[in-house]
Amino acid sequence: MDKLINMSILRFSHQGVLIATTLLLSSTLSVSSTFAQSKNVVIENKGAKTIVDYTVEIPVADLKLPIGNYIGVLPDKTIVPIEISTNINNKESAILPIGKLSAGEKQTIKIQKGSSDSYPKRTYAELSHKTGGEFDGPKYVGVHSWVKPNKITLPGSFTDHSYYIKYEGPGWESDKVAFRFYLDNRNAIDVFGKKTTGIVLPAVGVDGFDNYHKMAPWGMDNMKVGKALGIGSIASWDGSKAVRVDKKDSTSCYIQADGKVRSQVKTIYYGWETNGVKTNLTSLISIDAGSRASHMELSVDKAVPNIATGIIKDKNSELIISNDKNSEWSYIATFGKQSLNNDMQGLAIFAKTKQIKEITTDERNHVLVLTPQNNAVEYYFMPTWELDPEPVVTKADFMKCIDEVLNRLNNQIHISIK
Repeated sequence: MDKLINMSILRFSHQGVLIATTLLLSSTLSVSSTFAQSKNVVIENKGAKTIVDYTVEIPVADLKLPIGNYIGVLPDKTIVPIEISTNINNKESAILPIGKLSAGEKQTIKIQKGSSDSYPKRTYAELSHKTGGEFDGPKYVGVHSWVKPNKITLPGSFTDHSYYIKYEGPGWESDKVAFRFYLDNRNAIDVFGKKTTGIVLPAVGVDGFDNYHKMAPWGMDNMKVGKALGIGSIASWDGSKAVRVDKKDSTSCYIQADGKVRSQVKTIYYGWETNGVKTNLTSLISIDAGSRASHMELSVDKAVPNIATGIIKDKNSELIISNDKNSEWSYIATFGKQSLNNDMQGLAIFAKTKQIKEITTDERNHVLVLTPQNNAVEYYFMPTWELDPEPVVTKADFMKCIDEVLNRLNNQIHISIK
């Protein structure tokens, strides 16, 4: 049996955006004609609730398709893109978006050669910095322009407010929300609230270092992070407080995917020092079309006890903790008038129940302490905002968003290929 591999051809669009066009290839092309030219994929929701905005993942090796560009044709004849996504363990999946799958419903999706050029871009990721100036000590000064190499390597001593990297780190977004994290000694995740479903990050942070803290037609940076964990930031628990990834030898970050359906940011922290251990930490953040939640995958090459994450404390918010111990996934969340614009904002983190060692607090944060399995953990983090295109104004609205994410995580769709 032939082994499937994939090849990504990178090209620039007329807007200057780097696009990855992925091809499925048979490792023995001479017999690739024995493969079917299309496949029917049957998806079934075996749960008791409707699932919305779901990303179907199919192992590439199971499709056995010859070379070509592929699309998915949904039962209503809607054409959706097929993208190849790689997780932190380099496992490749063909992914496609599904808007809705009712409880007990089956849908048959035809995968065939074709183009999805007319399908809108619903996710985006970038890593940009200045060029043309120079560093004067820790700060970048002088006349400059912007470049978007989508990758960078920095020394461990790289500090905040260097005025070098656009909005201080990589950014990623879906049609629901946008994020960034500080690619410096802080390594904290921040939220950009969006008032539009369009892609906004290319225009953010180019008209002044921090103008995004002010309300704009697209939205704004609506969270204050400071010395806290923001939402979903990587940390370790030292017994009394959460410590962000601050001590390391160097950091390499790059945009692993910038697709219509999924975008990803991969970061390697070399020589992370924490809890008496020095290790290399790999982080992969993914966001999907139609999702407010980002997926964080973490892996270390030496065992690190008490990997942690959390949510910034705010006196105006209420802490909410899930209590269903039989659920595969659990959450902590806060809700209240905690945005920079004094709006109602919800913040939630979802983790596998069996990986939650402790739910605790420190001076600045509500903290989840996690137990790695095979030196790895994963979790999701999700913000909501009352100025979203789909406003989340009340606690009931927020709990509905939480339930939708839990439903996607706890009720895996059954997939068969015919």
